[in-house]
Amino acid sequence: MNINMKNTLSETFTHTFSASIGAKLVLATTLLSLATAAFAGEKVDKTIDTSSSPKVDIEHIDGKADIRVWDKPQVRVTGELGDQTEEFIFEKRGDVVVIHVEVERHSKSWYQKGRDGDDLIIYVPAASDLHYTAVNADINAKGITKAVDVEVVNGHVTLENIGERVEVESVNGDIVLKNVRGRLEAGTVNGDIEATHEGSTPVSFTSVNGKLDIASSSPDLSVETVNGRIDLSLQDVDSLQINTVNGRTFAKLGLNANGSIKANSVGGAMEFVFQKGVSVQFDIETHAGGNIVNNISDEKAQKPKYGPGSWLRFIHNGGDANVDISTVHGRIEIDQK
Repeated sequence: MNINMKNTLSETFTHTFSASIGAKLVLATTLLSLATAAFAGEKVDKTIDTSSSPKVDIEHIDGKADIRVWDKPQVRVTGELGDQTEEFIFEKRGDVVVIHVEVERHSKSWYQKGRDGDDLIIYVPAASDLHYTAVNADINAKGITKAVDVEVVNGHVTLENIGERVEVESVNGDIVLKNVRGRLEAGTVNGDIEATHEGSTPVSFTSVNGKLDIASSSPDLSVETVNGRIDLSLQDVDSLQINTVNGRTFAKLGLNANGSIKANSVGGAMEFVFQKGVSVQFDIETHAGGNIVNNISDEKAQKPKYGPGSWLRFIHNGGDANVDISTVHGRIEIDQK
């Protein structure tokens, strides 16, 4: 059994600058007026004209950001800057709107949570492509229809009514995704993930020490955790991969003909509830103890004459799909309802 767990999350931030020669003078004037020194606790209310589908790059150290959509081809920032703010950058680089809050980094506490950070409300067009990074900050975003990419170290992430592509990473914080559409990747080290998703594109969820509570219509899913519980409510599945060490797994799903499930655990119990009349070939095995419970048919698990372990292999209702479940010493239960 091969179980690969994610335990680190990348923090790579890149920014580009481009401008036509003919616009340099106008752009320079804009940068001079908007990229200025800022006072701690200063209130801001600034707006930049842009296209109806700009790229928006937001970066700050701590605080919170509430990102909302509106029907104007503009980006607006309102709110109050944090108590260690040194510079507030709000500028347009080509079709990229940059919002950066720089802090005094000579202090040993610049990266620590608990100070009064930024409190920002940011309005963007609904078709924006949003990239958000922070160290100690919570983010709420709602209504963006194109793409959202969020990377935080210590902070909670809440996204609602988002699509077409969503990528979220948090080291220490919960992730809540409500009515997310399209391709989705979400991962956290010490935090829970709660997600409701619609779409036919692949989705993946990873957590080291956190619960995964997922409802999705995607036919292609990948779920990994070390110590967290997994709860899955799925519809018509073509491919499902589950890897866990000590987390308990419960999955209720519809399995398509020719569909495939591969699930592995070390000590975590796994329970699968399939649709009534599912057509599947089962291959279930425990390696060093554990228990297999079959509520689908009368077939019983077999045990070797010597040594631990057990296995259960049978074809149910034609065997169109394949289910391969393996554990070292956990409990495996299958059912149909």
